[in-house]
Amino acid sequence: MMLLDTVRETIAREAMLPSGGRVLVGLSGGADSVALVRALCALGYEVHAFHLNHCLRGAESDRDEAFVRALCDRLGLALTVRRADIGQAARETGESVETAARRLRYAAFDRAADKVGAARIATAHTADDNLETMLFHLIRGTGTRGLAGIPPVRGRIVRPLLDVTREEVEVYLAELGQDYVTDSSNLCADYTRNRIRQTVVPALRALNPSAARAAGRAARLARQDDAALEDMAARALAEGGADGNACPLHALEAPPAVRMRMLRLLLTRAGVPMGRVTARHYDQLARLLDGTADGRCVLPDGFTAYREGSVLCILREPPRPPVPVFDGFSARLWDTSTKLTVNRRKQGEVFNNTFNTFFADCGTIHFGTLGVRTPAPGDRLCLPGARGARSLKRLMTDLRIPISARARLAVLYDRNGVIAVQSVGIDVSRAAHGQTCLEIRFEG
Repeated sequence: MMLLDTVRETIAREAMLPSGGRVLVGLSGGADSVALVRALCALGYEVHAFHLNHCLRGAESDRDEAFVRALCDRLGLALTVRRADIGQAARETGESVETAARRLRYAAFDRAADKVGAARIATAHTADDNLETMLFHLIRGTGTRGLAGIPPVRGRIVRPLLDVTREEVEVYLAELGQDYVTDSSNLCADYTRNRIRQTVVPALRALNPSAARAAGRAARLARQDDAALEDMAARALAEGGADGNACPLHALEAPPAVRMRMLRLLLTRAGVPMGRVTARHYDQLARLLDGTADGRCVLPDGFTAYREGSVLCILREPPRPPVPVFDGFSARLWDTSTKLTVNRRKQGEVFNNTFNTFFADCGTIHFGTLGVRTPAPGDRLCLPGARGARSLKRLMTDLRIPISARARLAVLYDRNGVIAVQSVGIDVSRAAHGQTCLEIRFEG
């Protein structure tokens, strides 16, 4: 059978499955996954089937599970079945149903493979799936990695059917007299991928009946190019002195295709969630690097890229909510090294005056709204001896406070505005003049 020959060649070329090893196979009950199970069994692999009931289609989902159980029983295959309420998971996380299903499905695959001792997890993606994925990425404006389509091997995930067309799957099952189930959601035009499958792919096949195979060849070439560029990027970072989440700017002087991959590696190493990084972020990073002044680029999940002097640094800025402050307050702020102490003092008391100690007139402070927070847009401060108020951003620039440190400075405020800022100073309108003052001390 031609399908078996193709699968055997794909497994050998990509070194997918160790001989004699156990493989966990995702079995939905659809044509592709049934063909994968039958093919791997025919090729002599030890198959352990896994079925995840997504609980999305009511009785139809239960029908699929029953079919899978009956098939594995007839073939004498070990089977693991799990259930997951994908709809509820999507509502809780705000993800699309497709995204939530994919995340939970692969997490379930990993757990099941660990439990049954499977070194590899085989999924039933075909050449047609690869074509649809490439088109999906293309209309979103992808780069080489997206045009590379579905990787044959990703970690422990392998795709033995990736060189097999959907038509060949159906012919193979017909030769075996093997039935399968059909997922009605695949017929729904509400999903972008289904619309590509139903409208774009047929038009391409009209131009070239072998469109899926041609796309497979293009994807392999794209993967080769991407791998070469990734290797160049990694070597350039190592040779340029990149260390952890910091990289000298001179190391990033590379052709755009290489520099973009260098940035991607830096973001990955820093822990930035790459699934949320968009082309807009890369454009902002490029402008930051091509500019002449220090600056920053806000990234997903609280990360920020800073250009300071001759270095690009990527740091995570955890949330720092406002903290209520009162007379006698003394604590470290936001689990950092900064400690704030606030005490009421009477005129004539002896106290220790340090660089980050400020004295405010108690008569100017509304204690009911006294608090500490990080700098915010619009913050202004008139320092003693200054001609007028200036933006906190400008003051921090003049004081040469590093950009990466500015977001972590502590700002003492009340309902009337800023009182004092760590490492910057106190507003002249709040400076101590009366009988009772408030000692504000920042340490660390």
